[in-house]
Amino acid sequence: MSNLSGYDSEATGFDSITRTKTSESDSGTQTSEFREVGSSSQTNISVDIGCNVTPDELTATDYTLKEYPPPGLNEFLRRVVPAMIEQLDQNDIPVDNSSDSDDEEIISAKLVQEINVKIEQFCSGDHESPCVLSVSWSSAGNSLAVSIGYSHHENWCEHEGQIRIFTIKRSAGDKFVQTLDITEKNCVTVVKYHPSVTALLAYATSSGEVVICNLQNADFHGSQLTSPSGCHGSKRVSALLWADPTLANVFLTMQIKNSGKRRGASDQILFSSGSDGTINVWQVNSTTKIFENVVSYFLNGSRNMIAPDITCFDFIKTCPLRPSEEKLPDDVFVAGTKSGALYLCRSNSCRQIADSSMLDPVYEVLDGHATCVLEVAFSFQRPAVFASVSIDSELKVYDVNQSAPIKVLCLDVPISCMCWLPNNPSVVVLGLNGDPHRKHSLTVYNVSCGRAVPVDGFVGESTVTSLIVHQSGSCRIAAGDAKGTVRVWELPSRRIRVSSEALEV
Repeated sequence: MSNLSGYDSEATGFDSITRTKTSESDSGTQTSEFREVGSSSQTNISVDIGCNVTPDELTATDYTLKEYPPPGLNEFLRRVVPAMIEQLDQNDIPVDNSSDSDDEEIISAKLVQEINVKIEQFCSGDHESPCVLSVSWSSAGNSLAVSIGYSHHENWCEHEGQIRIFTIKRSAGDKFVQTLDITEKNCVTVVKYHPSVTALLAYATSSGEVVICNLQNADFHGSQLTSPSGCHGSKRVSALLWADPTLANVFLTMQIKNSGKRRGASDQILFSSGSDGTINVWQVNSTTKIFENVVSYFLNGSRNMIAPDITCFDFIKTCPLRPSEEKLPDDVFVAGTKSGALYLCRSNSCRQIADSSMLDPVYEVLDGHATCVLEVAFSFQRPAVFASVSIDSELKVYDVNQSAPIKVLCLDVPISCMCWLPNNPSVVVLGLNGDPHRKHSLTVYNVSCGRAVPVDGFVGESTVTSLIVHQSGSCRIAAGDAKGTVRVWELPSRRIRVSSEALEV
């Protein structure tokens, strides 16, 4: 085939045009001799189409080099690029970062403000100093409610409770400024802003009371609504939770069937748990002065067992837009206890407790912890998944469809509290116990891969007693400690490396 110079495609069959025919060969070759004759010869025609540049013009001149980059481009990039990077950091959409390197970028958390909320008169005559018992963000993220009191009591609480409200003021350079004080006759164990109604605040005391107030009212002290006396056995209220709209509709419908009363447009559902083993569901309305009990749950009440000391609880996150094949029951909740037990419950499938109007919602006891459960919280991104931490620095991740944990992490730092990062499916923020040799008060952990996320800037030596995260554009973390100080950090959560398979079960 050497005569076919310049033709390198695969062989094809065609009729050879020659003056003298040659004999056919059985060797499998196309022809024994070939000569190009006439019009069927192969030709290679070169055509220039649309070529507007001559070779001389391809040589760069000094004038051309001076015109690139265009005048002003560098200055424009210097002004625009930093703002673009900052906007990306504040974007609330997680990304699937990947890299061939095992070295992770060190993220810096920015300390926005340090607030001293310690009330000096509380310290008079007491050996123990008051600490921050609870912190809560308002729905808009422009206010913080901080409870100050004592975490330990010999028998019953004899201290006065105090709540301080801090609001961002533009006149103060966009800093938090104290705007309101609320006083209670007992320590306020937990405060909780409503997730969508900005001025609606609920709080609970160490004597079993649950209170709601609308901070928009000028005389909000006169408009406070208090739960009936004796709820939670007049014992410490350990946690509060506002129901999301889907969950609220379930219980408001239940209340309509039980009482025959019509619901109001601004009715809300509030949950409270106590150390007496009960979880109460409240229908509340600050406008029409409604504070009524919908139903009361008593964990293990039907089994004639000792009432568990509930330390924390959380409801599964509802996802109305999930495909039907991935739908999960929206009445599931989990409760952690002082003994380390974890109870998986359903609010719609309960057993009636004899000689009582209360219900037992427990349907499974999970493989829990050996010591006190500090916090349980369902994931925002994986509705069936929740995490729990205990006082012995053990972190477990569960799926509601399994009784055994899917992840067990024994951490090398003492833990005091926990909170999920809302837009990161496998990342939690952990509050740490005080240690003079350790200079940071928080740590960020990726529970999917079982490694700490390298974050600098969480400076603090005292024990973190309360932790709350607010995600709206930027991610802000507020942490109160045992010395009466609240620190607010801004975390560029978008830079945290998250895999697409995070917590796949």
